[in-house]
Amino acid sequence: MVTVDLFEQEDHNVKQEKSPLEMMAEKRSQIIFKQRMSVGLTQSELAERANVTQKTVSRIERGDSKVRETTLQKVYEVLGITEKHLEALKE
Repeated sequence: MVTVDLFEQEDHNVKQEKSPLEMMAEKRSQIIFKQRMSVGLTQSELAERANVTQKTVSRIERGDSKVRETTLQKVYEVLGITEKHLEALKE
C-alpha cells in the first residue's frame, strides 16, 4: 500500500514576508555573531561569561525573536555591544 503525505506537497517556492520583529532578530543575530567572532569567544565561553546557557546563545545567533531583553543585555555587555551597534537594527 502506498500512502502520500499531504504536507510534503506544499509549494516550496512561496516566500513568506518576515515581520519587523523577525527582521530585527535576524540583524541582531548577525551583530552578535560577528562581535563574538571578533573577540574570539566560542558560544560556550560567551554563555559562561553572560551567565546564560550555550543553547540560549545558539538561539540568539539563529535569530530567535523570543529572547528576553535581560538576556540580550547580558550578552551585549560581555561582547561590548553598544547603542551604536544596536542602531543598525532600527535601519
